Amino acid sequence: MSVAYHRVRSDRLHATVFPEAEFLREEPVPKRAVRAAPARMSGPSRVGRAAERHGAVLRLPERAWLFMLGGTSALPLMNFTVTGFSVICVAIGLAYLLPGPRRRTATPLVFAVIGTAAYFASAWVNETSYLSPNVFAFGSFALYFCGITVLAGDIERIATVLLGIASGSVFFYVVIGTFLTSAGGVVDLWKYGVAPSATIAVLYALAACRVRTPQVVTALLALGALSLVLNFRSHAVVCCAAALLLVLSKYRRGTLSLITRVVTLGVFAVGFTWTLEFAAREGLLGGALRDKVLMQSDGSVPMLLAGRTEPPLSLTAIVQRPLLGWGNANNISRDAYVDAQHAAMSLGFDRSFPYEYAWKLSDGSISLHSVLLGSWAEAGVLAALLPLWLLWACYRLIFVADSAGVWTPLMMYLGIQTIWDLLFSPWSYNLPAVFACLACCCVAVHSNGRHNDSTKDAHLLMRLLRDNRTSHSRSRTEEKR
Repeated sequence: MSVAYHRVRSDRLHATVFPEAEFLREEPVPKRAVRAAPARMSGPSRVGRAAERHGAVLRLPERAWLFMLGGTSALPLMNFTVTGFSVICVAIGLAYLLPGPRRRTATPLVFAVIGTAAYFASAWVNETSYLSPNVFAFGSFALYFCGITVLAGDIERIATVLLGIASGSVFFYVVIGTFLTSAGGVVDLWKYGVAPSATIAVLYALAACRVRTPQVVTALLALGALSLVLNFRSHAVVCCAAALLLVLSKYRRGTLSLITRVVTLGVFAVGFTWTLEFAAREGLLGGALRDKVLMQSDGSVPMLLAGRTEPPLSLTAIVQRPLLGWGNANNISRDAYVDAQHAAMSLGFDRSFPYEYAWKLSDGSISLHSVLLGSWAEAGVLAALLPLWLLWACYRLIFVADSAGVWTPLMMYLGIQTIWDLLFSPWSYNLPAVFACLACCCVAVHSNGRHNDSTKDAHLLMRLLRDNRTSHSRSRTEEKR
């Protein structure tokens, strides 16, 4: 029998099983032709076609313009909330309301407005200052979100604005600085200032050059090793975790399930902590890190809690005033402060632990050291809505968004670093703008993730089977008639 006979035979059999699924048997040849065409094309042509599918190619003048606009964030106008980039966003922010092709969502804006209102209400009830920088943090985020959405409509453009913001942060910490970076040397400047921004710059350059995954993983591991040498353990963990997740996303062509990736990441975190403690005890990572690890691991509390000692204070403040908060961290009562010390000792902290040194800054103000817990403790539960939404956006960028292409490593790192900042870091310079870039990236991604494909396929199969049963029942009814 000829090949044509088998082809016709298979088409008739397919039509018998799925008689109404015309779209499945009408275009077999064009699909093969379309798929075969790119295989004969050169590398640059494939990149050009991919860029055309995901949006217009980002030319050098536009790239430089977006970078310079983001770089205006180097000019501080009011603490960490208002910068030169705020002026740009004020000038163009209203254009967010105009109709257009850009992808938009009102959820983060609504949560930002609710959080700002919660801060004002808490300040009014607790008679604290309305001009505290934290009061305007969510409002600044909303302004940046609208401005970046108007400026950039796809991942590459948002990443270019993010690169400008990162460069502005580096300029601020190097030229102006804070009390943690201006008095120290290179180690303090890297740890308390430029490390996340430098990582964003490296990953952006690798993505712009279309570097392959193994080289990106190597760069992330190198940045993690540098942070270990410079006594910045959290950044090292973030870089290594991003490298691991990037490898898992490519393993077996991305067929690993979400649960497998999360479990693997958890095992890595435990193993990394144990290995780091062992290497530090042996003096393999320098004397400063050895002394710090020995000081933190002598107690009976986990190393993470020993390194971030503020959660007992934050959680105690939240439990005592969960709805409206304290208005400001410095307004937390002395009784709550003492109760937090007792809670810390019940978790394994020693009685001689220097709480005054760990929970207060050099100027005597209380440090909660967490955007999520600090917002809840200061302004109540409504102020925690936006940080919780940002955590969901981080999950989407890390595990779900697979349409970012060469920008996937930067999106993964941004998501992991933001999770750490939301849970274990205070507000810092340009952090609201970085959160706004993450929110815009979450809105801009087009895919629901590979691990949802099976669900879509199952729905398609069920629909086809239902249509098949309907057609058979109709034919039987006609035969009876």
